[in-house]
Amino acid sequence: MVIGRFIGWVLIIMALGFAIAEISALGLSEQYGIMSAYSVLHTLVPGELILTRIIIGKALHPVIWDPFIKSLLWLPGWLLLGLPGIICIWKFRDLASEATSDDEAVDSSYEDILAAAEEFDKIVENEELAPSTYGKMDEFNPTLLDAKEDFGDEELLKKSISELKK
Repeated sequence: MVIGRFIGWVLIIMALGFAIAEISALGLSEQYGIMSAYSVLHTLVPGELILTRIIIGKALHPVIWDPFIKSLLWLPGWLLLGLPGIICIWKFRDLASEATSDDEAVDSSYEDILAAAEEFDKIVENEELAPSTYGKMDEFNPTLLDAKEDFGDEELLKKSISELKK
């Protein structure tokens, strides 16, 4: 698992290096856009590319170079190396660190919520709630309130306000 992630990171670093090489090859060939890996290698290291073709043709088989390897080299090099790198990093990621422990996880089912609601209903039934001092809310009329009873003495209020201003 660790080796797979390591290989993935190496491929990503190589893809970044190939992207830099592609920028260099674009500058040398005075072009712009995206270059294929074959064009980049042919621009920067043509001798090694020809030598690699000869070695693969003689050691393995000439058919391996022309339809398979050459067709892959028509893709950008950063894509050829970066995509497998991303896949390796994703496939071999550490799943143990992504899993949450039982203490942190919120695990509530419908039955748990229903049991909590029934328990709350029993608590509310057993308690006597104090009746409201206003009775029904439609009977509440703030214009009938006594200012001295609800707000206290007006002189005391003015005195405390003047003390706050000082």
